[in-house]
Amino acid sequence: MASSELWFTGSYLEEVFLDDGTSVSLRTVCPSDKDLLRRGFERLSPESRYFRFFASKLRLSDEELRRLTEIDGIDHVAIGAVMKREDGNEDGLGVARFIRVKGEPEVAEPAIAVVDDFQGKGLGTLLLHRLSGAALERGIKRFRCEILADNDRMKSVLSEVSSDFWFAQPINGVMEVEFEIPQAALKKARVNALRKSDMGRLLSHAARKTVSIGLGRRLLKHLAEKKRPISVGVE
Repeated sequence: MASSELWFTGSYLEEVFLDDGTSVSLRTVCPSDKDLLRRGFERLSPESRYFRFFASKLRLSDEELRRLTEIDGIDHVAIGAVMKREDGNEDGLGVARFIRVKGEPEVAEPAIAVVDDFQGKGLGTLLLHRLSGAALERGIKRFRCEILADNDRMKSVLSEVSSDFWFAQPINGVMEVEFEIPQAALKKARVNALRKSDMGRLLSHAARKTVSIGLGRRLLKHLAEKKRPISVGVE
């Protein structure tokens, strides 16, 4: 059953800190991100492209960019990681998406891509956690995908979400993986997103009665104790 409220929508914006302390922003992908996605793809090494697309892909076609950015937000959801440049434009660092499997409303196929110079910093894992939360609130209970049998980095990322996997015997170097998304992933994704968001988002959620008074007080106390600067986001 889908959640009565969707958090990970077009208004979702979250500032996060990677393992090396780098600050990046997470948000949903929108139709105007075609050029951003194109430039991000160009930053992928041939190996990373092969792991993602199972082929030596040189570029994304206009039709592929349309399908990857013009999405419905229910059966196809994509969360991207971006970084602001000094000129105000964004650089795309990674994308996690799922597409619901036709005829199986509780199953979706996930995919993750992170530019090479941001791999190994926890970004892929973070994106998958948020994607899992977005899937659960839309009634999706399991992820099923194909990965290259020697893609150890992706196996490690997937294991951060669930330890209960079903693996099919590899065929031509490709193996199918399926696992149930733990229900706790939704609460974890929402709480972490709230803790790392700005004060405006907190007050907005509280006004919409999506945050309990107790949680709001605990978060305010947490922010005061941490004494960290609060970033400015958009609700």
